[in-house]
Amino acid sequence: MIRICGWLLLALSIGSRLAAAEDVIYKCTRDGGTVTFSDKPCAEPRDMRQITIEPPPLPDITDIRPLCASEMGARLDIQSLDRKTLAAMSGVQRASTQDALAEYARAGSRAGARWGRDERQAVHLCLPTFADEIVEYVATTDGKLVQMRAGMVSYLNDPDTPRALLHRCEDTWNQCIAAPDANPDSCMSQMPTCAASEPWKGGRNCCPLQCKTAYQERREGGVAGKTAFLGALYDNPSCVPGVGAGQ
Repeated sequence: MIRICGWLLLALSIGSRLAAAEDVIYKCTRDGGTVTFSDKPCAEPRDMRQITIEPPPLPDITDIRPLCASEMGARLDIQSLDRKTLAAMSGVQRASTQDALAEYARAGSRAGARWGRDERQAVHLCLPTFADEIVEYVATTDGKLVQMRAGMVSYLNDPDTPRALLHRCEDTWNQCIAAPDANPDSCMSQMPTCAASEPWKGGRNCCPLQCKTAYQERREGGVAGKTAFLGALYDNPSCVPGVGAGQ
């Protein structure tokens, strides 16, 4: 006979509810025009619409591809990255871009610096060093600054730490909530789930399974969606492994 521990049954039960919610969300229009969202079918089929809410994409570190070595990559002269171009960026992307340029200037600027954008509008800076090496800096639209050097990819301002993962989880949630027809339950159910082991590693925009479980428990206790999400993240202990008091 196979025996399953109680905590595993609970995890499987919650996981199955989340999986079911990911398959379809129902948008129900009641008398008077009131709109509600649920993972259960509406009382009146004629008032029901099935929808899927996807968080807008935020680049993970593993999704970023280098441009500097590509023939069709970053080919704009660095002088064209002027104040007007910088001013058109989001505040966080502009700040990351300026941080990379400031560090480059401190190290000693060299001729041949280039830049460009990828399909996600991330800014790629191709900055030569005195060792005749091109270091590629990538400033994403959500403010991350990534360095690509000698085949190594690393964050410069969003390290692989539990606290950084907490902020990535919250940022991904906020992106989803801003989408049309989004609501807390649909966003939480469809949030990318981090790997179980050291979930903060790899720079993914995701939420640990523990956060989905903590959110579900709060919702079943009658807590409002946004409050349930922020409580799961910021209560002590946090649902993000490794984030404790005082961190």
